[in-house]
Amino acid sequence: MAATMTLAVLSLTAALPSSAAPIVSWQNQADGVTFHLTDGTLKVQVCTPRVLRVLYGPAAALPRHKSLSVIQNFPPTAWHLAADSRAVTLNTGTVQAQVNRRTGAVRFLDAGGNSVLSETPGGRALTPAVLPGMPPEPTYRSQQSFVMAPDEDIYGLGQHQDHQGAAGPYREISYRGTSVKLEQDYIDNLAIPFLVSSRGYGLLWDNPSSTTVDAGATAAEPIPAAQLESDDGKPAGLTARYYQGQDLTSLQATRTDPQVDFNWTSGPVAGLGQENFSVRWTGFVRAQEGGDYTFVTTSDDGVRLWIDGRPVIDDWNVHPAKEDRATVHFAAHSRHALRMEYFQNTRDAVARLAWRHGPRKSTLSWTSEAAGGVDYYFCYGPTLDGVIADFRGLTGQAPMPGRWALGFWQCKERYQTQQEWLDIAQGYRSRREPIDNLVQDWYYWDPHPWGSHKFDPKRYPDPAAAIAQLHDQYHLHFMISVWGKFDPGSPSNPNANFQAMNARGYLYPPLGENARYYDAFNPDARALYWGLMRDQLFSKGVDAWWLDASEPEVNMASFRAVPTAQGRAARVLNAWPLMHTTGVYQGQRAAAPNKRVFILTRSAFAGEQRNAAAVWSSDITGTWDVFAHQVTAGLNFCLSGMPYWTTDIGGFFVGYPGGSQNPEYRELFTRWFQWGAFCPIFRVHGTSTPKELWRFGPQYEPILVKYDNLRYRLLPYLYSQAWQVTSQGGTLMRALVMDFPQDVAARRSRDEFLFGPALLVCPVTQQGASSRRVHLPAGTHWTDFWTGRGYVGGQDIMAPAPIDTLPLYVRAGSIVPMGPFLQYAAEKPADPIELRVYRGANGAFTFYEDEGDSYRYERGVYATIPITWNESAHTLTIGARAGKFPGMLTRRTFRIVWVRPGRGAGLEPATPDQAITYNGQAVVIKAPGR
Repeated sequence: MAATMTLAVLSLTAALPSSAAPIVSWQNQADGVTFHLTDGTLKVQVCTPRVLRVLYGPAAALPRHKSLSVIQNFPPTAWHLAADSRAVTLNTGTVQAQVNRRTGAVRFLDAGGNSVLSETPGGRALTPAVLPGMPPEPTYRSQQSFVMAPDEDIYGLGQHQDHQGAAGPYREISYRGTSVKLEQDYIDNLAIPFLVSSRGYGLLWDNPSSTTVDAGATAAEPIPAAQLESDDGKPAGLTARYYQGQDLTSLQATRTDPQVDFNWTSGPVAGLGQENFSVRWTGFVRAQEGGDYTFVTTSDDGVRLWIDGRPVIDDWNVHPAKEDRATVHFAAHSRHALRMEYFQNTRDAVARLAWRHGPRKSTLSWTSEAAGGVDYYFCYGPTLDGVIADFRGLTGQAPMPGRWALGFWQCKERYQTQQEWLDIAQGYRSRREPIDNLVQDWYYWDPHPWGSHKFDPKRYPDPAAAIAQLHDQYHLHFMISVWGKFDPGSPSNPNANFQAMNARGYLYPPLGENARYYDAFNPDARALYWGLMRDQLFSKGVDAWWLDASEPEVNMASFRAVPTAQGRAARVLNAWPLMHTTGVYQGQRAAAPNKRVFILTRSAFAGEQRNAAAVWSSDITGTWDVFAHQVTAGLNFCLSGMPYWTTDIGGFFVGYPGGSQNPEYRELFTRWFQWGAFCPIFRVHGTSTPKELWRFGPQYEPILVKYDNLRYRLLPYLYSQAWQVTSQGGTLMRALVMDFPQDVAARRSRDEFLFGPALLVCPVTQQGASSRRVHLPAGTHWTDFWTGRGYVGGQDIMAPAPIDTLPLYVRAGSIVPMGPFLQYAAEKPADPIELRVYRGANGAFTFYEDEGDSYRYERGVYATIPITWNESAHTLTIGARAGKFPGMLTRRTFRIVWVRPGRGAGLEPATPDQAITYNGQAVVIKAPGR
């Protein structure tokens, strides 16, 4: 029964800070407690034993908020209420929420009463605001702040390549000490308002408007001239050399610059114009205090920075003004060599060098530009697997991808004819290089208008027949690029699709171009959009959808004022990709209920994983620095609850003369490809140079094929892990904080990760490297995948990394099933299975199989085999099979390998220590002593 309680506030209110909001009364309800505060209404809702929702509005009634992300209906959850003179506490038995009577601030605790996270007293605010556009539309600017623990690290928030710092050992993964703008952007930013903490909790900020997350950022300040020295050791500035051209060769002037803080509106020195010049600053920097120093460059265009001769920032590309960051550790009263290089191409000329250091701030704050109130979910793991599972529970589970989608993808910008499709397919099959997927990029429609979904009949005379040939002869799946915008065409070449969408009022007004995006927030517009795709593309046999430019790619400042079916676009700015993929996913599920959907798209929002959507990291440049950024960006993206992610292997843009014929680019591509084999989606793409594997010459092609083959041998392991993603809310690409939160070096590792629970992947992101430092996380033992040699965890080693080797280690207790060599995922059954057992700890693995490309698994049509290793008893148990599906192998062979030096190492199948025929009944295998 609900009960209402009232507090006597009296003169106490006047003594509180104006930002505090004491509790006046509260009402106990079935799903939580509603608190009436002096400045509004607060509700703490019990969603599950581990998830609590906090909702606040400025009036007596709570705001009505129809979430686009959260779809879970919460079943009744047991909890109890306690109140004392200080706080009102809701307790689920797993997590507690204390609401302070004096301030209204919420504090979250674990079952034992240990504080996990606290709101800042007075840190909740709603400020009246007006949205752009006519007529004026009132809203609130919402803010909520929290107090972080001193040693806490923050992850997730989508993908933010502009945050990820520098190449080499200085790149950052934690957002602690930075500010992150959550606003969809073409290259740098994918906005997902969900973060996870090294303290075992997550926050889902349920607001799709433009949002800023400040994780204790400290403003960067120009380095004082008194702490800079020139080449010859004189204080008060750096030696600056100015060059004609962008290659630092034609010296024009030398001088001392007290600071690097320039926004040139004319030539920087006599004899140079505002464009086409370069600068090199050299000298020394002195650190008065010891600690971490974050160097921040702002440049338009390219910039590089070295500290003590080590490259820490390398962004040598043409781009608008942007920041790059690198963090280094200096001892007190130390002196360090510094070198910064910059080039200016055209138009704006900006070059700045600043730094920040000192104690880390403890405030974590969210600020959104449009809101009806404050609305967030606190998820307590305490493992990060548990936190991400909670996020998926709230926003939707990720469906199983087709088995083929986990194979290799060949893509380029772009295949110009349907004959090219067939030639590339023949090229792979004749060379016996595994592949499952071929992709058609844009402009297949030219000269037809954008959004017409027509093929140029001269270049693609019968695309349906060609796609059928890809299916039947070459056993390939086919993906095609489709955009969310429509060009009207011309009187002589009109676009019927534009007319259909426009006649119903489903298109936004022009935003800088003739082509107009559709209103993905309108369910009827989504249905028509899919209907056009279904009738004009899906009917031709297309298997997968490349939904490009899904931010959408418009000027976001202008887009804010556009009316949508959900109100002014500013209110829902970041959720367009979620709704766009929703229409396509739901449309195909209805049109072909038993064919799995696969969507590749460029942007994402919370909940998009439920739409069978994978994301790639946009049109990046092929450089070593950008490659290094991808590793960290991908890890944070997957920590945002999104399981399927990829990049353009080798970069979209390639600046190396000769492209795939250039030896330096071949090295970069090979290292990138090795790492790509351990990304959730394994995909090559790019422009200007061909990237089929045989284009890279006799030195590199065998290496590429080696990792292609390894990906396919690991498909039984990978597909089983995909089932964990779907059934348990699991994560494939795992930042080390997920498994080793107590190992500080591991949880802050920028360029190592686990692929599934077993494989420690250590990509080589430095040009010319033949080894790399690897941190082996503490608390377990590790085995070198390539040699079988064992190592104790909790140490750093120098791992050999010749050009054909990506350092790869396997955790003790792992059971890794490897299948036969394949040319495509469905070529033959996964039999025999080589079971590699890495002894040293107890272990378990669930081997999963189903039909591979239907949704009948949702109705239980699949099979699992539990496999366990008992370290003390030296026994491997292959348990009884559960379930069945059509085409299932009722009898199969397991070849058991006790991995050790010289046995069970590398790509090739090992001589088994024991082979068994398995018919679905439990089998126990005794291992020899070690």
